[in-house]
Amino acid sequence: MAEYGDFSLKFSSDFFEQLDEKELEEIIAAIETDGEGFYDITMDVTKNDTEHQLISSKNSLIEHPMTLVAEAVTNNNNNSVGTGPVNFEAASGNTQRFKKLTEEDLKAIEINQYSDATKRNTKWGIGVFNAWCIEIIGKKLDLNTIRPDELSGHLRRFYAEAQPKNVSSRVTKMPADQAQEYHKNSLKNVRAAINRYLKDNGKDIDIVKDKEFKNANSMLNAKLKFNLKSGISRPTQHYQLISLDELGKINAYLQKSDPVALRFKIWYLLAIHFVTRGIEFHHQLTTTSLKFEYDKSGMEYITLNHETLQKNHQGGVDAKLEETSDKRMYSTGTNTCPVKSVKNFLQKCDKEAKALFTQCSKESLKSPEFADKWYTCEPVKPKQFSSFMPDICKNAGVQRYTAHSLRATAIQAMSDAGFATRNILFMTDHKHEESLKTYSRRPSTEQKQLISSVLENMANGGQDQSVSDPNTNSSFAADQNQQPLINSPIRISNTLIAQSFQHSNTQLCNQTKHMAGFASNSTFNNCTFNFKLDN
Repeated sequence: MAEYGDFSLKFSSDFFEQLDEKELEEIIAAIETDGEGFYDITMDVTKNDTEHQLISSKNSLIEHPMTLVAEAVTNNNNNSVGTGPVNFEAASGNTQRFKKLTEEDLKAIEINQYSDATKRNTKWGIGVFNAWCIEIIGKKLDLNTIRPDELSGHLRRFYAEAQPKNVSSRVTKMPADQAQEYHKNSLKNVRAAINRYLKDNGKDIDIVKDKEFKNANSMLNAKLKFNLKSGISRPTQHYQLISLDELGKINAYLQKSDPVALRFKIWYLLAIHFVTRGIEFHHQLTTTSLKFEYDKSGMEYITLNHETLQKNHQGGVDAKLEETSDKRMYSTGTNTCPVKSVKNFLQKCDKEAKALFTQCSKESLKSPEFADKWYTCEPVKPKQFSSFMPDICKNAGVQRYTAHSLRATAIQAMSDAGFATRNILFMTDHKHEESLKTYSRRPSTEQKQLISSVLENMANGGQDQSVSDPNTNSSFAADQNQQPLINSPIRISNTLIAQSFQHSNTQLCNQTKHMAGFASNSTFNNCTFNFKLDN
């Protein structure tokens, strides 16, 4: 007899009684070396036995090599209530091992490989193309049966004639000629959406790469160049970076001791330290998602104990599982320690709550100092997270920013600090370096001010007397002994440039910087750079 959960199993076999000792040893050795293969063979042998069922646990089979069949007796308080064959593979009695899915089920699985944003983009792109077909051709095209050459001809005209709707409302935001044209990225997105739709519906064609669509893609390229030459091509609007001054104001607000500010603070810290998007990440977290660990040096940190689904981290066979799970938020030992803040937040959460971010209780909103628990068990809805960053900005008295601006600022900060691209990719979950260029190749507002001042001083032949002296600039009023950094948000003179290089020359020697020209393929070790500036 052997007990397995609620079942007691009695094992027997007449087959092994007919074997001598040597034959039995050989069979046992075979089972121990390839238990899985033996299990599959015996399953085939006994699957038609109507009176006995082979136990499904391979481990049990290996532990009891003389067992081929099992008679199960269900016990309740040590009293037998019934006997008979039991199928441990499926409680329903179905002995079928594999699932049988319809073609619709298979397509549903394939479609779910995309993020919600990609699905919406595909639906939008197909909608634009179908609207053009109905208006220009007079009917929707059957993309499942259309020939590649015919589709290419229609796409060629579509790329040239596509125009956004609601032009009248767009003219209030931009010049009229620009309002009548799609942004270059929008046209590319429509093409990508049509391509995804075709692949998802089993069409073995690629409207981007296949030679049959060369004429169509040539028209798209020509259309974008024509818009640029005509002055109606709008620049790409990147997410705005948050200045250090505004980050300081945000941090000051988040130090408040109330349930709203504390919940905002934890959301804010996780968004920064795990470099995430604000809407798709936080709603996946539960009260057990955060794991508190210590590294080899004894430093405490927080990491995630499970993966999270994000726009550029959808899983799959090529996913790098370590990318999400090994990001860390370290303890600082200060009053603003992020680990300490998370622990304080968890103490205010209801023990029965499953989601990490839940609604604030009415009692805590009225009198937080008297409320033991600040949060209920009701989770924050995913769409509510989209308003977290704007609400933080409003309460902190700064310009309105989105969660993606916070992510962009974090990426820019890592880039400015000189971290290697591979390290930044690790934090952002991007797959390719090209994806980072949208974030890290842009200079900050302070750096743009510095560049403009340098070029203006050059344009004036270095004789610009209107540039204020750093010792009298208001940016240094708080600490006149502070050496100005290279990205300080002030007007500069040659003296300031010299001080900036003097202050940062050690950092330049010890850090790897992204350089252009000959320096991009060169390595500098223990070098000193001297810059001669004429006053």
